[in-house]
Amino acid sequence: MKTEMSVVGSKEELYPPKRIRRALGLKPGVKVKYTLDGRKLVVETVPSIDDLLEMEPTVTISLEDFHKHRRQLSSRLEGKR
Repeated sequence: MKTEMSVVGSKEELYPPKRIRRALGLKPGVKVKYTLDGRKLVVETVPSIDDLLEMEPTVTISLEDFHKHRRQLSSRLEGKR
């Protein structure tokens, strides 16, 4: 685990050190998610749609199962009208 120190800016901005920004791939326009875990602030990058398309799928489903679940969802949604 990498640890770096920094200070909070005069307008309460957070400035991660350059080494941390580079390790996370933080550049202008990259979205991040903040999570408060007790007294810890966890910062995670949010993958872009392009990043997601390049990733290996984590869930596999057959086309038959996909259509089955889609029909079930459609039925539920139609029942709420």
